[in-house]
Amino acid sequence: MHAQRESLDEEIEKIKRVLSGNIKHYRKLRRISQQALANMCGLHRTYISDLENAKCNPTLSVLMVMANCLGVSLEDLLKEG
Repeated sequence: MHAQRESLDEEIEKIKRVLSGNIKHYRKLRRISQQALANMCGLHRTYISDLENAKCNPTLSVLMVMANCLGVSLEDLLKEG
């Protein structure tokens, strides 16, 4: 059971890294600052920074708002590669 939990934790960390990279990529692609994205999403700039550095677990609603503000699908935010 413990090994399964470790495997799940590793998968979660991987998803967080992919998500953080994608958020940063799409934000920079649109040439907007963290502050501008935060304002668009109704979030705090430090939360955007934490997301881009894989330091937090956003809710589904936050992910949907971010995807909308960045003009991409939720799938695009979570897509590896």
